[in-house]
Amino acid sequence: MGLILYGVGMGPGDRGLVTLRAVEVLKEAEVVFEPLSGRGRRSVAGDLARDLVPGLVTVPVIFPMTGDDGELMSSVTEALRSTSPSWGGRSTLAMPVIGDSALYSTVLSLKRGLEALGEEVELRLVPGISAHSAAASLLSSFMAMRNQVLSVIPGSAGPERVLEALRACDSAALYKPSALKDRLGEVVTSSGPWERVVRVHRVGLEGERWVEGQEALEPTDDYLAVMLLWR
Repeated sequence: MGLILYGVGMGPGDRGLVTLRAVEVLKEAEVVFEPLSGRGRRSVAGDLARDLVPGLVTVPVIFPMTGDDGELMSSVTEALRSTSPSWGGRSTLAMPVIGDSALYSTVLSLKRGLEALGEEVELRLVPGISAHSAAASLLSSFMAMRNQVLSVIPGSAGPERVLEALRACDSAALYKPSALKDRLGEVVTSSGPWERVVRVHRVGLEGERWVEGQEALEPTDDYLAVMLLWR
């Protein structure tokens, strides 16, 4: 009998933006994994899940954010192997993730790790509010209307691919703008003109803020930032 793995989108971090379905799945799952970016780090998704489901016990899995797929899968597989007494023999597993479970989600790596250990896995996704939707709502702005083309772009794709994608759309949500480092302003300016550029930091979390215009084009090291652009 195979495993059912739920990827549970928790929204941007605001408990009021978590769906009822997400909470139901976390309550019903036999085992809940918690994604961590490194040892000793906190998980926004895990903290939010425990806040909404009192008494929830989670199994930690480290997903190193190095961009090295080999290192990532080695870490995930080893974590699963070492914690197998906690989840082995169970049939329903879940992992909460920030944002939408179907967008840039670590759930896929968890599924692949389980399969690498010989498990047959059925993946089910519980949607959550994405960071760019939450950010646009914070600004009371529509991301796209009528025939406008909206692009969702990861800054980690590299300056050339980001530039190409930005030139092809009417509005955009640029995730991980920190990955572009000191080329952020150059890439955005070269793909313009833009009527409005806003960078939202930590949307839905403590310390939420946004900067606009020229200030938004300055380099940032905030991983939890998303940039919104409109022509």
